[in-house]
Amino acid sequence: MFLRMQAYERPTDLGEALRLLTRPGYRPLAGGTAAVGPVDVETAGLVDLSGLDLQYSRMEHDGLVLGAMTPLGDLLRLPELLLIGGGVLGKAVERTGPPTLLSRATLGGSLAGHPGQAPDLVTTLLALDAQVTVAWLENDRVVQDTTTVDRLDLQPGSLIEAVRIPVKPVLTGYERVARTPRDLPAVAVVAAMQQDGHFVQNVRIAAWGVAQKPLRLTAAEEELEDTAPIEAVIQRAAEAAAAAAEAAPSDLRGSSEYRRHLAGVLTRRAVEAAASRMGRM
Repeated sequence: MFLRMQAYERPTDLGEALRLLTRPGYRPLAGGTAAVGPVDVETAGLVDLSGLDLQYSRMEHDGLVLGAMTPLGDLLRLPELLLIGGGVLGKAVERTGPPTLLSRATLGGSLAGHPGQAPDLVTTLLALDAQVTVAWLENDRVVQDTTTVDRLDLQPGSLIEAVRIPVKPVLTGYERVARTPRDLPAVAVVAAMQQDGHFVQNVRIAAWGVAQKPLRLTAAEEELEDTAPIEAVIQRAAEAAAAAAEAAPSDLRGSSEYRRHLAGVLTRRAVEAAASRMGRM
């Protein structure tokens, strides 16, 4: 419920939408799922983004490009998703919510909101090295820049325009622990790496639940980079992941100590799952 809302706008031009969002109290409206919640006393105007041409998917030479207004449910019907890490992105989308939510929630809205709204999705995109295109106005001109999921920091008056996901041969592992299958995870870990003979390269390990936002476990990545993922190496990576989770938060889903333990355990499982696919590609 919006107690102070006085205006509703549905622009058909990105520049017009960005100009409207510079007004005090104006906020974007994508799929509308975030609008269902506690009483809102700050929003003075809604800028409906459904009139913009931001619902699309296309393959380009360097990856899959998804418009910010693409519903999450539509992603599950894209055959291209099978090319991304053996379908790991599709699995993460399925974990984001029931079909009724996925039919409305958009990709851009899921990234723009609190990361806790779609932790499996944002963690997987981080591990897959997804690039987020953000647009804003500068001297009344639309300016665009790209960033990674973990560095995404939307300022008032800016919008997510698109997400680009590299499509390349990659080994992945995805592990999570939650109180129930449909609950948000206490900790989720996604590992992605490329095979070079008996070795792995370009290792990326992303985790949710060990910090206030999705986090790259760079120390664990360094243990694995340019190595054969044998048991001793994976164990060192798991120990590095647990050490990186030293400042993990405590809440109703798990204590800080429990999350640190899970960071190590799930990193081990995710890396083992990715390594088990070596030679199958």
